[in-house]
Amino acid sequence: MGKREPEASSELLSRIGEAAVRPRPVWSSGRAYLISAVAGVVGLGAIWRFPYLVGEYGGGSFILAYLVCIVLVAIPFATLESSTGYLLRSSSVGLFRYVAGRGGAMLGWGIAGVTVVLMSYYFVISGWTLGYAADALRQEVRAFPEFTAGMASLWLLLVTGLVVFLVLLRGVGAVESASRVLVPLLGVSVIALAVYAQTLDGAGESARFYFGLDAGHLFDGATWRAAAGQAFYQMGIGQGFLIAYGSYSPAGLNMLRSSAALAGANVGVSLVAGLMIFPIVFTFGIAPDAGAELAFTAFPEILGDMPGGAVVGIVFFVLLFVAAFTSCIGGAAVAGAAVRDEFHFNPRLAAAVVVGLIVLLGVPSALSYTAAGLSVDGEPFLEVVDRLMGSGVVVAVGLLGSALIAWRMPAPRLVRSMRSGRRRIGPFVVHGAWIIYLGRVIPPLGLVAIGVSLVV
Repeated sequence: MGKREPEASSELLSRIGEAAVRPRPVWSSGRAYLISAVAGVVGLGAIWRFPYLVGEYGGGSFILAYLVCIVLVAIPFATLESSTGYLLRSSSVGLFRYVAGRGGAMLGWGIAGVTVVLMSYYFVISGWTLGYAADALRQEVRAFPEFTAGMASLWLLLVTGLVVFLVLLRGVGAVESASRVLVPLLGVSVIALAVYAQTLDGAGESARFYFGLDAGHLFDGATWRAAAGQAFYQMGIGQGFLIAYGSYSPAGLNMLRSSAALAGANVGVSLVAGLMIFPIVFTFGIAPDAGAELAFTAFPEILGDMPGGAVVGIVFFVLLFVAAFTSCIGGAAVAGAAVRDEFHFNPRLAAAVVVGLIVLLGVPSALSYTAAGLSVDGEPFLEVVDRLMGSGVVVAVGLLGSALIAWRMPAPRLVRSMRSGRRRIGPFVVHGAWIIYLGRVIPPLGLVAIGVSLVV
């Protein structure tokens, strides 16, 4: 880095002091912060991605690995990222530059880049929810192959990008206002559909698959990589979400408790989404390992058979689009914050640059579900990118970022910014210092485990 350690430390402390007095918009309350953070990261990751990974990696075996990763890794790392975002009030690029100099800035830009790539295919999936919402309003919900015929996925990507850009111009308040009402409604609708799904003929077979353990998958490194990726993906770790949202958090917010609540919301929605989808899958003979299209293949099947299916379809798909859309806004806003802060662009220009780049990169993913059928070795391009980014790059970047925060940030200030105090969980007493310790120990172990699993 070219600096003596005392100088670097002095600069970092100066940055913290500067952040404390620099004006920056904040959420109106801790509750508003949590609801908006949930809206930013709880969406298609839980309702679309989680079930299809459960289907591909052995049902209950994947769920167990996922829960372990959430508790031991995702909650501590989410606390580290959000606490540091609050402390420095900066985007990921500025934060890691002050934490680790030029190399840290490169990591920060890497995080912004990861977010842009993730959003590129997330916009495509969000476009599908928009298309299905429109179909439901017309009462013409189609099977997935028919729905994606022609170039529909590409046009829906373009429409999604345009609407995200228009909403971004309204700023943080737009996200907060939409989140307060619509996110709880989506949760209620998912629970209602899950309850109904238990009455289907395939519910028993679904339960055996969903809660059963398959040793072959449980002891497979690929299952654990995918589970860690899903935990990071859903929580926004290694993507700049929590750093950005933390930078807008109000004073006095307990970051550990908020991270645990965020994880609880993710886990709850994910598990219920699986309870909703897999009875449909086994009732109608859909392959559990159908891939990214699993949820969108299952949904139309149930709506035609259930009482009031037309109305339910409208409510569900509209709310699903809203959940997907709020996550799109969050991802674009995170990347836009880095562009705005580093290049001093006005918000309109930063939003235009980021959304334009996301849409451009999303074109190949959209084309993989059009008449063009873009694929890599017979696998849809979108699924290849999702596996590479969501189960690989996100984990590596999240581990590196958390390690830098844990090792380079002044520990006493970081603990104070968590505002977690000492919490008893059963026989254990949890303290902020534990979070920092986990941030120092887990990343090297995790990177070694990933390397071994790829070789063996």
